[in-house]
Amino acid sequence: MDELVAATTGGEVEFVLTRSTGSAPLVPADETTQVEAVYGRVKASIDGRAIWCGDDEATGFEWTWIELLEFLGDCWRYIALEDGAPLGVAPSTVPRMLAAVDFEIERAGPVEGDFDIDQLEAFRETHDLAEAFGGAVLPPLWVVREGNLGWVTSDDHFAAAPFNDILAMLEQVGDFVAKAVDNADDPRSQHAIRTWLNRSKCDRLSVIEAATGYSSELIAEIESAFYGADERTWDNLESDELLAAARLVGPQPPTTLRSILAAVRDVGSHPSFELDALSDEASKIVTELQDQPPYAQGHGLATWLRKQRQLVEPSGRVDPEQFLASLAVPVMTSRFGLADIDAIGCWGPRHGPTVLLNLDGPSASSTGRRRATLAHELCHLLVDRVGALPLAEVLGGRSPKYVEQRAGAFAAELLLPRHIAGHEFVRYGDDHEAAIRSLRARYLVSTELLAWQIRNSDVILGPEAWRCLASLVPNPSRFRM
Repeated sequence: MDELVAATTGGEVEFVLTRSTGSAPLVPADETTQVEAVYGRVKASIDGRAIWCGDDEATGFEWTWIELLEFLGDCWRYIALEDGAPLGVAPSTVPRMLAAVDFEIERAGPVEGDFDIDQLEAFRETHDLAEAFGGAVLPPLWVVREGNLGWVTSDDHFAAAPFNDILAMLEQVGDFVAKAVDNADDPRSQHAIRTWLNRSKCDRLSVIEAATGYSSELIAEIESAFYGADERTWDNLESDELLAAARLVGPQPPTTLRSILAAVRDVGSHPSFELDALSDEASKIVTELQDQPPYAQGHGLATWLRKQRQLVEPSGRVDPEQFLASLAVPVMTSRFGLADIDAIGCWGPRHGPTVLLNLDGPSASSTGRRRATLAHELCHLLVDRVGALPLAEVLGGRSPKYVEQRAGAFAAELLLPRHIAGHEFVRYGDDHEAAIRSLRARYLVSTELLAWQIRNSDVILGPEAWRCLASLVPNPSRFRM
């Protein structure tokens, strides 16, 4: 066969490889090795738009193929295991993602910022398929995993497809090139074929490194905190709740990581049929709102849920912890030794579904923060276990930004709907302090959540009300009229 057409099931991404005959045009005839003589055209498209092409969009660009096989073999474990875009930014076109990453790096301190730059470069080197063609000038073509979903993105276009579809497509490409190279007996080609055929056979340390993004030095210090040799196999490219939690927490001191991993390991696995049934309904709501911004999806989901199963008490209050218990989702507590993390949710095949509250985090000392944290985790349990977060989530960690925005909006709207917050606030006239005290006591929310829900309601507020509410949030400059 001299041509391959490989595409995702829905046609979102397509590769076309067409083998050429004769001498490789890019290598002098007297220097052409057997493997370099295997060349042809490569065309890549996103949603029918050619990203890599030749002189016109109908044809591919011509290049030797050995580099593509080498790249796929060497980087396969990172493509398959590394979950999320760099620094948790939302998938988009490559320039937009890079701009978002730059923003996150600027917000970080010098030490963390340097680490983030290194992480970005490592991601680019292992996820940008254009890196496979060292001498060619090609647009970027990044493959980004986000749980069960995958994204393929370039300068102007990006598309989502089931991640397994994307992997299957790339496997077709790799198998096709390996078969074309198979007759070459030079060392380079034989090494490339062996690497490709053994792409999924990795040792324990390689799996941990690819799944977490940790340095080899850090992994060596905390390796024993992961599963023992008899608890799972390491010769297949599969993540798990521990690896997912470690990645989302990010690099921390070894003592801290051991505490967090021990807490997740202690969570047993149990079915939650009530949660599964409710998740099916919730996913349909989010699908209907998929063209809306993340916050609008969160609001819509919370509005729907408040109408379900007598969730709202006569006072108008919702008890997220009690509701989680009714879904057979226990709430446990542990000390993580880290103040930035509110909670970890784990819900994979080996652990959970369970929410772990951090006794060293902000939720431990505030009823309003604890309730918001549990409502936040409830959103992930309802709609993200089958999508972006199939194993775990870390509130305060590096979960995908748009997923966190949706869950944050959901939590606020579930605990105190905007229309109630706004109309109750203005009902007190100029006595803003009394209104705030009443709403906090009735709905058990933080002053910050309350302020934002009033601000985002449809009521008209005067300058004094704006100033009062702005004083309740950590960054008043963001609280604009």
